[in-house]
Amino acid sequence: MIKLNNLQQISILPITTTLQEQIKSILTEPFYDEAETQQTWDELQCELWFLTSKSELSTVVDDIEMLKRALTYNEFEDELDYGAVLILSIVEDSGKGIYMLMPKTLLIELRQYFSIEND
Repeated sequence: MIKLNNLQQISILPITTTLQEQIKSILTEPFYDEAETQQTWDELQCELWFLTSKSELSTVVDDIEMLKRALTYNEFEDELDYGAVLILSIVEDSGKGIYMLMPKTLLIELRQYFSIEND
């Protein structure tokens, strides 16, 4: 899993330029520009989590509870190009948001995995 807290870092993700532009457009849409978006992210400690496979769960043990919460209580879910999905979850009363970018198939797998864990 790759965690970003700066919009400029989106360019380092191993995804297509088209997908990077699509994500930036969605993230900055509610704001005046990229600078205002980043300022809000800094104030609220927002992050973008990039997940590619369920096997990554073993490397993010410290974030498992936050990931479960984010998958359970999301504000919106946008389907993107190339079978990707972008999800926003507000995970703290302070307004902290976690955006999760992952393949749609992984989202389905993770929801099944955590619902089994919660039974």
